[in-house]
Amino acid sequence: MTMNWVEIVGFIAAFCTATAYLPQVLMVWRSKDASGVSWGMVLLLCVGLALWFVYGIAIHRWPVILVNGFTLTLTGTMAVLKLRYKGTPQTVRV
Repeated sequence: MTMNWVEIVGFIAAFCTATAYLPQVLMVWRSKDASGVSWGMVLLLCVGLALWFVYGIAIHRWPVILVNGFTLTLTGTMAVLKLRYKGTPQTVRV
């Protein structure tokens, strides 16, 4: 199967969109402080990403499936970190 320019643009957009959320997840994981992360944003983003993922499957478009599956994983990780680090921010020793 040969990819056309539209699919290539889709994969590039998918990469940019998915990796844009990675620094936030890493920052929360390293600092052990998720107090600056809104539950509303995390939950709404999870729902939206899950719906986009299902939509991608329905229309058989890999860029939509991959980016939303990966970003949903990152957002789910953020939710777990937010639960794990609830309460007061912790001091990180390096």
